[in-house]
Amino acid sequence: MPENVEQQLVRYLSEAHAMEKQALLLLGRGAEIVGDEEVARIFRAHELQTQEHARYVGERLEAHGESASKVKDLAMEAGALGIGIAVQAAPDTPIRLATAAFAFEHVEIAAYRLLGELARRAGDAETGAVAQRILEQEEAAAELVAGAFPRIVELALGEPARSPLPGVTPLGKPSERTPAQAEHQGPQSFKDRSPDEPIDQPPHIDTPTDAPELPDPGYPVDQTRPYREEVRS
Repeated sequence: MPENVEQQLVRYLSEAHAMEKQALLLLGRGAEIVGDEEVARIFRAHELQTQEHARYVGERLEAHGESASKVKDLAMEAGALGIGIAVQAAPDTPIRLATAAFAFEHVEIAAYRLLGELARRAGDAETGAVAQRILEQEEAAAELVAGAFPRIVELALGEPARSPLPGVTPLGKPSERTPAQAEHQGPQSFKDRSPDEPIDQPPHIDTPTDAPELPDPGYPVDQTRPYREEVRS
């Protein structure tokens, strides 16, 4: 007998929670083995997001009467979707790491799109909002990983890592950023600057020294008459 919508929603929330736990393993390894501090920052930034994702999904499970601690063993079930394989398939080189991370992000994108649809069918607006928020961040993460491909190939070939990276900030997908935001090339843009040098600050504006002196406060004596004298007249 098919499960009802509520049962399906709880089941896939549980799988999403396990999936985020697997993601934390992959991102943690990625930051350690990528061999480039600038690319590692992308993994670390998304690792922080992923910690929040696990918390959000856990809270939605609790709202449906389930405890997130009870679904930790579902990591194996997530592995049946190929997620566990991606984490455990020895991503020990930059290219393997990028391949696993890119594939993982798209599995998560599919999962959260479907979870959002289930939440809509179940009339659960809060879970739908959580799924949409996480979905947007996973889509942005997938583009960040893809944007690092040229630099990762340089690392794999033993060449100097010179290709620019998409900026981790501002938030949002790189493909949807404004031209001004797209000019932000990430932390590597500023690695050669002195720590004391301001970044993107407006030029200093000197205060004019030849400005006319301001008059003393109050009215000139010869232009006013005492109020009492005005009454008498």
